[in-house]
Amino acid sequence: MKQEKVESILDTARNLFAKYGIRKTSLQDVAGMARVAKATIYNYFGSKDQVYLEVLNREANTILEKISAAVGLAASPVDKLKAFFDAKFHLMKEAVNILNLGREGTDKLPPKTGEIRNRLFSREVSILHSILEKGVKEGIFHNTNIVQTARGIGYALRGFEVTWLREKNDSEIREHLNGTFNILCKGMLIRKEVS
Repeated sequence: MKQEKVESILDTARNLFAKYGIRKTSLQDVAGMARVAKATIYNYFGSKDQVYLEVLNREANTILEKISAAVGLAASPVDKLKAFFDAKFHLMKEAVNILNLGREGTDKLPPKTGEIRNRLFSREVSILHSILEKGVKEGIFHNTNIVQTARGIGYALRGFEVTWLREKNDSEIREHLNGTFNILCKGMLIRKEVS
């Protein structure tokens, strides 16, 4: 019963954070929608910040699982890189308010938010590293510093998150993604086989 309540609270909080953001969502809103007493939320989590951190952590894990799955379905390293780009931005767009990309400012978020975001980034870089390593082994990508290249791609994409996800429509995002992907791939490819 306790686990069901916890799941209900977190699912409800996720939906409200996704729609309104962390600052515009109150624990009273979460309690009402989850059909639990506000005191129950305090009993399980202690504060709204703790609820948010748990939702954020789960969201980051879900994003990583889905990116990994999309990359796993692609055959070639180029296709895997394209799948990474597409999955990342599709999932980030869905979670823009949960991830708090530019809406309320990071200075107003719980301190551990940065740790969760940094863990997400590190795991994304690991996925990119494995794609690049496979591409180098197969003779598709130049044998450059794979760690530095993976981090560079990760930082480039991270820098675009706010602009692409908050200020652009889907067709503009797709155009920018394709352009960035082509620039990166053409710079790394040994053989010209961008799909």
